[in-house]
Amino acid sequence: MANLIAENIFRIHPHIRWAGLASESGVVIFSKMRAGVESYTPEEDDQYLLEFGGLVMDGIIERSSQWLGKCDYVIAAYDKATQLVIRVKDGYLALTVDKSVPANEVVGIAKAISRLESP
Repeated sequence: MANLIAENIFRIHPHIRWAGLASESGVVIFSKMRAGVESYTPEEDDQYLLEFGGLVMDGIIERSSQWLGKCDYVIAAYDKATQLVIRVKDGYLALTVDKSVPANEVVGIAKAISRLESP
């Protein structure tokens, strides 16, 4: 996870607003807003997502994965922003992007994060 730092995540796309990383057990490694961007959510909500988001993701997708295969990421589109939760080695990376970013670019962000993990 050495390449998975906030600065590297923000370099992937100029409209990534926030990024956070947690271990599989929910230990928060980092939670950071892009400089100059105001958060839509309180910090405690971001922490909660990181602590429990991966566990919830596993719980929700576990039933379907036996037929559909491993889930790499989940995208949630809200009124103000799009949230992406990505399974990474030994944990979960969550981020938000501006709502104006098209869905195909959000998928591209997920793929770029996977490349960051590669040695």
